[in-house]
Amino acid sequence: MIKTKYGFYPESQFSEVKKYLRKQIFYLLLYVDPKTKVDYPDVNVSQAIIGLQYKFKGLNSILLESPSVINVMSMLEAALLEFQSDNDFDFYTYRKLILDAGNEVLKIDDSKTNIAQVKAICKKVEKSYMKEV
Repeated sequence: MIKTKYGFYPESQFSEVKKYLRKQIFYLLLYVDPKTKVDYPDVNVSQAIIGLQYKFKGLNSILLESPSVINVMSMLEAALLEFQSDNDFDFYTYRKLILDAGNEVLKIDDSKTNIAQVKAICKKVEKSYMKEV
């Protein structure tokens, strides 16, 4: 268990976060797929991708810069660029990048996470937060 100011968090939480993020990646397909995108008219796809990249950036920091996390972020960036390419947009290229990113999430290894180092990071963040309050 990881103890922070906000409570206790099980070490398995990293695995749960990966499952959640993977699902969020696959939603990016629904938002753009010609067959389903009409069901999501209010979704800003670019912002959804950027938001996921920020989440992976945080996970990357906690997991001490896992190469697989960088691969996911890279594929999401390529999907974003493809999506934003206006007239040249190719759904199948976008789809491949999204599916590959989702698959890459499975490769993120949290078993080597140094829990002591994560605890130290959490304490450091808590101390800096307390100084601001």
